[in-house]
Amino acid sequence: MAARENQGLQIALIIFVMLTIVLIVTTFLFFRNFQEAQEKIKGLTSENSKAQEAARGAIDESTKLKGLVDTKLEKIEAVEEAAKKDFTAHGKGLAEADQNYRNLVGHLAKELAGANTRITEITASEKALTDKIAADEAATKEAIAKYTATIATTSKDLEDERKKFEEFRQQIGGTKEELAKRFDQKRSEFDDLTKKSGEQITLLTGEVTRLTKLLQAINEEKTRSTASSEVSDGKISWVNQRSRNVWLNLGSDDGLRRQTTFSVVGGEESNPASAKSKGKIEVINLLGPHMAEARIVEDDLSDPLMPGDKVFSPTWEPGRAEHFGLAGFMDIDGDGESDRQRIHDLIRLGGGVVDAEVTDDGKVSGKLSINTKYLIYGDEPHGEAAVTAYGEMKSEAQTLGVHLTKVNDFLDYMGYKPEDRTVQLGKKSKSSDFKARMPDVQRTSHGLTAPRDLRRVPKISKP
Repeated sequence: MAARENQGLQIALIIFVMLTIVLIVTTFLFFRNFQEAQEKIKGLTSENSKAQEAARGAIDESTKLKGLVDTKLEKIEAVEEAAKKDFTAHGKGLAEADQNYRNLVGHLAKELAGANTRITEITASEKALTDKIAADEAATKEAIAKYTATIATTSKDLEDERKKFEEFRQQIGGTKEELAKRFDQKRSEFDDLTKKSGEQITLLTGEVTRLTKLLQAINEEKTRSTASSEVSDGKISWVNQRSRNVWLNLGSDDGLRRQTTFSVVGGEESNPASAKSKGKIEVINLLGPHMAEARIVEDDLSDPLMPGDKVFSPTWEPGRAEHFGLAGFMDIDGDGESDRQRIHDLIRLGGGVVDAEVTDDGKVSGKLSINTKYLIYGDEPHGEAAVTAYGEMKSEAQTLGVHLTKVNDFLDYMGYKPEDRTVQLGKKSKSSDFKARMPDVQRTSHGLTAPRDLRRVPKISKP
């Protein structure tokens, strides 16, 4: 039985290493598909040449990653065939719907846990044998004392009692020798199993460390790729500075909602995530399938909003919900009170979904996944439990490749401007609290027509 257990552990180790290799292959395939999709998106931008250069760099990195996995498996069909063989050979007991490498690793972990349980049982058996030997020795002493007393009281039956005692002692001695041999055998088996388990644990620990570093490198590359591949959600079609309103080429068919906020960048910018913001707007009315009216929340007199400027929000994307995580104490208006619910409302208004969060008192709800795009974090909360949960969620986000964004950067990123409760005077005053108003001038551009709904726009003759 011990030999079969050792063989099972060896097989489990081999399977684990094979699963690790196949997992890296799967990660590589996912990463390659992701790069191909990014190249298609970048092909639509004016920075096509730069995108192609980045794609060539990504291909080189993918080639290096494939070399780390297995250069023999060049096609996905080969990887799938290898995975099928692994599940057939080592996934006995797993339902077909559960046949993935994550569940297979858990299955193998259960097998390893079973081996550890058997080690515990062997240890308990060893103790039971030791106790039995001690009990036998105690019984032998008791029998000797009994027969000694009998010899002292009666000499007539001395010889008979001595014979009986000798026979009994030989019987006890034979049992003791047998138990001693079995005990030595079990101890030897236990020592061998402990040694092999220690060696396997050392090998597995080294492998886990290597894979963790590799996963961290992949996640860092994923984060860089995400940050460099954001595209605008729409653009400004028309501007009326007199009414402080703009019109967008987005509407009800795009899934747009009222009160959605956007950050505005110049029309020549290819990546709004890294471009300088010109201003912020908030949707106030949906005018059609692809037309909406928005108010100007913030702009710059030296660089006003113009038709053709692009709009962007991390919480909203046409036809798709973005996923978020929340952690830490979030005070966006400086009053010392938590504004976490306001962050929830802004994400919901933008059509986003909160996958997981750590509340201010350290309670964790939901779970991050590879589909979570941003982890929005505030200041470190108070309390040991809250701080621990806060750090664990940030660490988990880094492991999954989720982009970490401070709450204030996120608000600026999406074009939201919190209301100032007070205006400081004197040395603590800020120039941004006393912005000049835009002159009563309406800006238009030739070749653009005003929106059909002119209820709030004055008629202007074309130049």
